Amino acid sequence: MGYMMDAPRSVDPMIKILRDMGHYRFDPAEVFRDWIDFSVGCFLVEGDPALAKKLQEKYGKEYSKMNELMLAWMQIMDKQISDSSKSWFDALGTIYEYLASQKQRSWMGQFFTPPDLCDLMTQLSADTDIQPVGKRVNDPASGSGRLLLSFNAYNPGNFLFAEDLDAVCAKMSALNMAIHGCQGQVCCMNTLTMENWQFGFQINYFHRLGWPPIPHLQPITKEQSETLQSWEIKKKQLQSQPAAPTPKPVAKPIKTEVQAGQLTLF
Repeated sequence: MGYMMDAPRSVDPMIKILRDMGHYRFDPAEVFRDWIDFSVGCFLVEGDPALAKKLQEKYGKEYSKMNELMLAWMQIMDKQISDSSKSWFDALGTIYEYLASQKQRSWMGQFFTPPDLCDLMTQLSADTDIQPVGKRVNDPASGSGRLLLSFNAYNPGNFLFAEDLDAVCAKMSALNMAIHGCQGQVCCMNTLTMENWQFGFQINYFHRLGWPPIPHLQPITKEQSETLQSWEIKKKQLQSQPAAPTPKPVAKPIKTEVQAGQLTLF
């Protein structure tokens, strides 16, 4: 098999660009990680000029490939998403998994829930009579955001919240949710301990204010994270409740019975 020639056909246009850059001096996985940062900068309402300058210095003439990757992503999404059906597509997670399978990379150690299983879980958890609207739905280990993308495709009009400890995964979740028209928040943090805060984004906030449906992100602080706010409220409620009394041990009576000439004490 030739160099990166076995990629999934659905994302082949993006893999081709990564492959071309890989023929030079850049690791395709490293390019993909930088492109994720590049895309987040593109989606930020105020942009990220410092990041753009840093990437220009790193890639030189090859920096234009970042724009080519963005265009290829948009074309893939336009091809894969149908307005007439409950469709969604995770190109970012598909590429991530493919690159992770190529060779050992310590920072690419995840494989995500298959899309069909995401749709099955969505349908099993949905109310067949009432479509939820205005609900708050959370995925505390979002990966590339697939479960929330599926839920949004079947149940639009809800607020979605995603968290992941891995920075690349959190950014993929934010980009995926933004381009699929979701609204909510994505945070990079540890949801087991509610610690290790790194960063967060508000997703498509201005859509509710009548802005054109252009994907956009806004950075949020730890104090603006609704996930952490909800946890602080819950923690205070738990701390204010009186401790339950310790139950006194009850002596278990010894039962004796005779069976076949044996004495049983149990």
